[in-house]
This record gives sequence, structure tokens and C-alpha cells, in this order.
Amino acid sequence: MKLTGTAPPGRLTGSIAVVKRNLRVWRKYWISSFIGNLSEPLLYLLALGYGLGSLITEIAGMSYIEFIAPGLIVSAAMYGSTFEGTYGTFTRMVPQHTFEGMLATPLDVSEVVTGEVLFATFKALASGTAVLLVITLFGLITKPTAFFVPLLVVVCGFWFSSMAVLVSGLSPSYDFFNYYFTLIVTPMFLFSGIFFPLEQLPHWAQSAAWFSPLTHATSASRAIIWGNMGKALWLDIAWLTATAPVVLFSSIWIIKRRLVQ
Repeated sequence: MKLTGTAPPGRLTGSIAVVKRNLRVWRKYWISSFIGNLSEPLLYLLALGYGLGSLITEIAGMSYIEFIAPGLIVSAAMYGSTFEGTYGTFTRMVPQHTFEGMLATPLDVSEVVTGEVLFATFKALASGTAVLLVITLFGLITKPTAFFVPLLVVVCGFWFSSMAVLVSGLSPSYDFFNYYFTLIVTPMFLFSGIFFPLEQLPHWAQSAAWFSPLTHATSASRAIIWGNMGKALWLDIAWLTATAPVVLFSSIWIIKRRLVQ
């Protein structure tokens, strides 16, 4: 097996070949995959937005469904990329031995891992954009700046894709993902400002939430959809773009070590 270092993933041609390979497989079951990634945020939108929302007058001058909608877009991206980067990547790496086949070609580890991250990012873009379209049909989008939300979804999806692939590199089995989803993903989903303002949390909890990428993605999504293109928005985007490469290179390093063993 060829393991040619952890060079920066600059050879995009090889990574794109990995994406194309995964896309050819995905198109055989894309309907079930798409419905699974889309159903949960839509259920939250309907159940909480219209159900619980009927009991809440307004938050920050808007209805409750308008408040939670921006966060559900990026949470859909998080779940879409996370499921693909964990279960999908692990399946190709371990039981199917697809990584071994790809590494028998001129591809190296950095290209394969980057391709996995890019494919999971594509899944995030599909899920997040679908929720955005549904929210638009509900009449919850009023600012033209919302057209920039898919770009944020790509950045958010890339972050969570890189993290999910890293977790796959650490995972001994599928059961390990239960810890990641229960202890990391779900708390981020609940305490990143999607369903209530973070100012309601104790100070220490607000500080902890600041380290969550979903907190910054939710804040940025809300700012873009509301048309608040100020300094806070760019700080959130800077946090995501600055930390995502660190997670990506860590995932490359972890998976290389695993394949070497």
C-alpha cells in the first residue's frame, strides 16, 4: 500500500477523482440518503417553529420560527456532512477496503482524505440548501443577502466533514460513533443558539459554547438571513475558516497513522 506522506492537499485533481467515485456510488441511493438528512431539521422546524412557536410571542423582534430557521439550515449541513464523514468514510476505509484500492493508484493519503472531506461537504451543501429552499417557500426569507447562505453552508460543511473524517480515523468500530453523536454533536445542536439566545445560559456555558463551530455557523447564518453584514458576521466566518484547515490536516495525519499500522 502506498502511503506517500501527509503533503498539503494541493493536488485537487486526485481529490476530485475521489469525489467523482463517491458520487457515482451515491447516486444509486441518493433519495433515501437525502430524505434522511433532510427530515430531522424539517421536523424541528414544523414541531418547534409552529408548535412551540405558538406559545412564544417573539424573540429579538421576530417570530420563533423565524428565529430558529437560520440555525436549522447549518444544523442540516452539520448532520449531512457528519453522517457521511463517519459512517460513509468508515465503511469505505474498513469493511469495504476502498481506501486500499484507491491508494494502489497514484493517489496518496492526503488526496483520498481530502476527497472524502469534499464529498461530505457536498452532502452538507445539498442538505443545507434544501432546508434553505423549504424555509424560503414558507416565506421566512425576506433579505436578498440570504443568497450568500450556501457559501456559509460550504464553510460549515467543510469544518464538520473534516471533523467527522478525523473521528472515523480514530474509531475502532461503528459503535464508537455513538459517543461522538451523543457527547459532541447533540450538545452542539442544543446549545449553539439555534433554539434560544445564548445569553440565557450561565456565563461559563456561554464561554463553552463559543468554542462550538455550530455556534459561529448559527450566528453567521442568522446575520446573513437578517441582513446584518457587520463585524460580528465576519468574526464568525473567520473563526470557521481559520480552524477548519487545522481539523483537515489532523484528519489526514490520523488516518495516515491508522493505515500505516
